Amino acid sequence: MRFRKVAAFFVRDLLWDLSYPLSFFWRGSSILFNLVTFYFLGHLVAGSGSAAGYLSAYGGGNYFPFVLVGLALGAFQGVALTSISSAIQYGMYTGTLEAMLVTPTSLTTIVFSSVLYQFVSALLTILLYVVFGATLFGFSVAKTDFLSAAVMLALSLLAHLPMGIFSASFLLIFKRGDPITSLIGSFSALLGGVYFPVSVLPGWLQSVSFFLPFTHALEGLRQAVLNGRSLLELGTQVVILGLFAVILLPISLAVFTYAIHQAKRLGTLSQF
Repeated sequence: MRFRKVAAFFVRDLLWDLSYPLSFFWRGSSILFNLVTFYFLGHLVAGSGSAAGYLSAYGGGNYFPFVLVGLALGAFQGVALTSISSAIQYGMYTGTLEAMLVTPTSLTTIVFSSVLYQFVSALLTILLYVVFGATLFGFSVAKTDFLSAAVMLALSLLAHLPMGIFSASFLLIFKRGDPITSLIGSFSALLGGVYFPVSVLPGWLQSVSFFLPFTHALEGLRQAVLNGRSLLELGTQVVILGLFAVILLPISLAVFTYAIHQAKRLGTLSQF
């Protein structure tokens, strides 16, 4: 029965996306535009000896493969941070959230089923980054340890999902604004190493970046994709991301349950 409910949510979101066929075109165009931009930026960076030193720990030290992995994981993180709050916001706007919560379906099933399609779509976005990068710009996955890469993506999802749940809780209670995901997304892009290695940052900012799960997820994914590191060699990243998930997931679900209870008590589930 639960599988049928999850499948129903997935089909609903798929049909919704298919009703806007141009969205796939714009998504692919955006990815391609990003890759073209950073491909030529990589040629500029290649002329800097100091840049090669910072990038030497990542494959051949080329900038384009380094930034491609960062852009792909950044897109994946964005879905983890915003998908739940977006689903909640849509449910409040259309009035379907309140109707779903009075059904016998568990809150956990509703939450995670509502974002399943978004995560599948995010995986396809990562695939597009790799395919475009490989076919048009010479990006190679010859050294990639695919098991390690898959595990790092899964752990990245589990470590960032609590932030999205906190964000949805904020939305349920305050109805407007979403400072959590904006702050985390901005800090992750700046300090997590999407566009440049964390080692470029001053020491005190490197200390701040250590407390961002994105920093460890991106480092682990880059090492798996560009250097072929195994899970044993990525033990530090695996443990840190696992701790983020184990500690934050139960807390975020408890906060979300409280937010739902408050919204029900105040009768504001359908207010937006």
